[in-house]
Amino acid sequence: MKPKLTKTAVLIFLLFLKSVAFQAQETKNPFKVNLSEDGKKYIKFGANFQLWARYTELNPNSKIGDNVVAQSTDIVIRRLRLQAMGMLTDNVFFHLQLGQNNINFTQNTGPSNTPLSVLDAIGEYHFNDKFHLGGGLTAWGAGTTRYSANSSSSQLTLDAPIYQQNINVSSTFGNRNLSIYAKGMFDKLSYRVAITNPYRNATSTLNLNSTISTHTPKAQYAGMLTYAFAEKESNTEPYNKGTYLGTKKIFNVGLGYLTQAKAMWRVDPNDATAVLYDDMNVLGLDLFYDKPISAKGDALTVYAAYNNCNFGKNYTRSIATPDPAIADGSLVNGSGNGFIGVGTGNIYYGQVGYLIAKPTNPSTKGRLQVYAAGQIADLEALDNPMSLYELGANYYLTGTLGPKVSLGYQNRSIFEKTGAQYPQSDRKSMIVLQFQVSF
Repeated sequence: MKPKLTKTAVLIFLLFLKSVAFQAQETKNPFKVNLSEDGKKYIKFGANFQLWARYTELNPNSKIGDNVVAQSTDIVIRRLRLQAMGMLTDNVFFHLQLGQNNINFTQNTGPSNTPLSVLDAIGEYHFNDKFHLGGGLTAWGAGTTRYSANSSSSQLTLDAPIYQQNINVSSTFGNRNLSIYAKGMFDKLSYRVAITNPYRNATSTLNLNSTISTHTPKAQYAGMLTYAFAEKESNTEPYNKGTYLGTKKIFNVGLGYLTQAKAMWRVDPNDATAVLYDDMNVLGLDLFYDKPISAKGDALTVYAAYNNCNFGKNYTRSIATPDPAIADGSLVNGSGNGFIGVGTGNIYYGQVGYLIAKPTNPSTKGRLQVYAAGQIADLEALDNPMSLYELGANYYLTGTLGPKVSLGYQNRSIFEKTGAQYPQSDRKSMIVLQFQVSF
């Protein structure tokens, strides 16, 4: 998107906000405009901004500029979101979201030249609660587990389990693609299915191990079923909350599947001039639990997920969000803070959070929440499973979802290549202080 167009979009959005504030001075939600007296037709606005101050132990041989360095400190705009959504008629829903990810000093042209991108742009028709049909640029077909599409403003950990978004081999912003989808609810069972027109991978190294094919991609098919044993969650957006801070009683079990024919390719080991193709098939199973524990206001959040991934022979992919160093294809883990988080094999993930009871002083609004999380990637290409763990805390300034300060520590496996083997050789850490503003 051109900078001029970006400035115009931002100006229009700010004018909308001004209009909203003027029209809704006497309403409970100043960022929502009711188009009907009963509030069923409306337009709602929102924003989210996450600022990181970070210290990172870099992977071996990582470069910043022309220099190989062992550690770095940087300031990152992890996420910026501006959105509008609403019901324009009894049946028509729209969602528009602009934003950008990972703005840091590696943008040599400067952050001011980093344009806003269109993240979500959908139109949706509601036949009834059981059947909504829509399409556009969206995360409704993102993947197989809950955090394939996460609500960034309410995530429990410092960042979502990004591997669940990177399971999709053809997306640009991790979990958004051009899709036609259907969704709905049958009592406590919700579903989503999508057909996606994937983006073509521009470059790929063709070798004995599977990589992403650069041929025009075939259609991608995804679906998820979620059963609610307690309260039901909203299906207005594809983005799932990471914590409710004890305001709901949620216990969900989900099952998902993602497939794309001939998504991967590799050299035939019996004929160096021939190419073999592999389908991408991913199965996901997860559980989400979020409930208050007592009348004191303390609450427990638990999440567990399992993915069985088949991307073809020995496929691996490094995840770095965002990478403070220069990428180098020769590095096994990727550069900077990268770790091997996705590949052919089995991936396990879990997180637990505890919201401490409300302060006894009624004038104190802030709430403290502590958490721990971990990922194990038992991949075909690795001699040892990749393991990553995180510890951290969130302090909610108003006691509700929205503005918060977070401190997180992450520790990850480092692998080296020894002939045809990939043994673990070291571990590296990262510390992040985050300030979030959202509404």
